[in-house]
Amino acid sequence: MPAPSLRLPGLPPIRISGATLVMVAVITLLVAPGFRIIPGITSAGVLVLSLAVGVSLVVSVALHEIGHALVARASGAHVDHIALTLWGGHTTYRARRVGSLPSVLISLAGPAVNLVIAVAAALAERAAPGAGSSHLLTMISSLNWALAVFNVLPGLPMDGGRALESLLGALLPSPRTATRITAWIGRVIAIMVVAGPLLAALRFPGSTSLILVLWGVMIGMMLWRGAGDALREAGLRERVLALRAGDLMVRIPLVRADAPLTSLPSGAEDPSAAAQPADATDRGAPHLLVLDPSHGVGVLDEQALASVPEPQRPAVPTGAVTTWLGAPGRLSEDLSGEDLVEAVQTQRRAVHLVIGDSGEIVGVVTTAMIDRALQQG
Repeated sequence: MPAPSLRLPGLPPIRISGATLVMVAVITLLVAPGFRIIPGITSAGVLVLSLAVGVSLVVSVALHEIGHALVARASGAHVDHIALTLWGGHTTYRARRVGSLPSVLISLAGPAVNLVIAVAAALAERAAPGAGSSHLLTMISSLNWALAVFNVLPGLPMDGGRALESLLGALLPSPRTATRITAWIGRVIAIMVVAGPLLAALRFPGSTSLILVLWGVMIGMMLWRGAGDALREAGLRERVLALRAGDLMVRIPLVRADAPLTSLPSGAEDPSAAAQPADATDRGAPHLLVLDPSHGVGVLDEQALASVPEPQRPAVPTGAVTTWLGAPGRLSEDLSGEDLVEAVQTQRRAVHLVIGDSGEIVGVVTTAMIDRALQQG
C-alpha cells in the first residue's frame, strides 16, 4: 500500500509513512519527564505538551526536507518527492550534472532550516505566557539544534557527509575515494551513536531511558546501512562513467531477412561453432542477428532452422526461421557514461545497433550486456 501524499502548492509531493507515528510516539515518551517537573501540571497537560513536541519534530523534519528540495530545484535538479519516515526523512531528486558548490548548498539547506527554527523558537520562548508554553518552545528549539548539529556531521549518509563528499570529490582524483572517506566517517559516527547511550546506561543505570538506548541502536544501524549504500552507489556510478558503446559492443554477422538460408555464415546454426565471434556468447550477445524493415531485428530459431531439409534451404528466406525481437535501438559508437545509460533507458530496447561515424552498423550491444558490465566490479 503506497504511503499517503501531502501536496502543497509549489512543492513536490510529501509522502508520509505510517512509521512516522512511531517516531512521534518515541519522542513523546522521551520528552514527557521534562514536562512533569513543571509545578501544577496535570497528566493530561504533560501528554498534550509532549505530543506537541513529537508533532513539531515531524514538522521540523518536513521543513528540513523542503529546504533540500527548494535548493535542489533552484540548482536545476528535478525533485521527485519528499518522504517522511521512521528515521526522519529524505528528498529524492534527479540531477545529471550538479557542480560541487550547488551540491554543498543542497546538502546544507536542510540543517540551515533547522537552525532558523531553533533560533526562532528560542526567541519566541522569551515572550511565552506560561511555564508550559515556555518549556515547549525550549524543547522545540533544543530538538532543532540537535537536528542541525547531527545532520552537519561530516559522514555519510548525513547532510554534512554529502557536503564533504562533494568538496572532496572536486579535490581528489577519484570521486569514489571521496565517498569511501565520508562513508567510513559515517560508520564511525554510527558506532558512537550506538555506544553513547549504551555506555551511559551502564554508568548511570537508573537515569538512562531504555527507549533512548534502543533508539540509539536503531539509528546507528540505519547510519551504518546508509554508509554502505553510499559505497555501493559510488561503485555503480564509477562503472557507469566507464561505459562506452564502442567498448561494450560485439561484432556479429548481420543477415537480411530475405536472404536464403544458404547465405548464412558457416556455423550460424550452431552458437558454439568456431565461426562464432569469440566474445559474443561470453558477453551475453546473440551469435547472429537478422534484419528486416518491418520486423526489426531477430535471432535464428535453431529448432525451426534444423527442421528445414537441406534441399529446400536455397528457397527458404532466413526470416522464416527467425524469432523477432522488435525494432532495435541505435547508439553512437562514442556514446558513453550517463549519456549511454540514459539513451538505453529512453529507447527501451533489448538489442541496440551501434552506429559508427560514417553511419554504418559496426556492432551490437544488448541491455543484458550493459547490466552485466554494471554488476561487475
